[in-house]
Amino acid sequence: MMGLVMHVMYRFFTRTCAIATVGVALGVWGVTAASASGGGRATIHHGALGPAGSAAGGGGALRLTRHAHAVGVGANAPTRTRTFAGYQARVAAGSATVVTTSFTLPTLSCTTATRAIVPDAGVAVSRTKASVALVITACVRGKARYFPGAITNGRGSISNTSFAAGDVIDLTTKVSTNRSKAEVTDVTTGVTVKRRGVGASARVAFIGDDAAFSNSGVLLHVPDFGKLTFKNCLIDGTALGSSHPRALQRVNSRGTVQISTGGFFPGGTAFSTHFKHS
Repeated sequence: MMGLVMHVMYRFFTRTCAIATVGVALGVWGVTAASASGGGRATIHHGALGPAGSAAGGGGALRLTRHAHAVGVGANAPTRTRTFAGYQARVAAGSATVVTTSFTLPTLSCTTATRAIVPDAGVAVSRTKASVALVITACVRGKARYFPGAITNGRGSISNTSFAAGDVIDLTTKVSTNRSKAEVTDVTTGVTVKRRGVGASARVAFIGDDAAFSNSGVLLHVPDFGKLTFKNCLIDGTALGSSHPRALQRVNSRGTVQISTGGFFPGGTAFSTHFKHS
């Protein structure tokens, strides 16, 4: 029986298949999610305050740490990060912000190694919280796995519904001072996963591939996903490219590019990320 296990510190979801675990690097946020086995729920507290928690089911807790979406990234900030590939853009503090994108889930070339990325669209509301729509895209014990999740203001859930390679996915995240919303729709199957939350003050918007960590806190390698093209990339209905966003690419500890970020297609609403190195 699959279980769901989670821990937080720019940390979020994990998916376990037997003893393997994957998760999403999203923030220092508390997370509540249902067990994939249907047998229970667990609230994972702020990572700085205590040890990992877990929901019903097998597996261990997961460490997820990254600061690529930190509020206030300056013009001279490096474009090479260990944990993100894509674009991020400032938005007016406190403004109502809507981020949307669509993509096709890639076919993964899996080995027995556990590897994962997390295509997502989100809005950071502070240095420690964000609202994010996402799909965990992972190789677990030699098989490709795709699970949608949604976060609002640092709290979220993950579905035990598995998507499939080739499915067309829409991601929408909305943040205003009145309310927040994250929504993942599998256009191919019609399945939607969403979460609503209280209002917040938008600071930074981002679209791209986030990272995942093992249950022992080790940064997971990148699965061979080939190319992933984000289309219909909009912030408040305007092309992402017109907002002068910052491009980031993911590198390993030696500086070798793992995921490169391409330039915008004509119109500024689409770009691709490319697998380079695991």
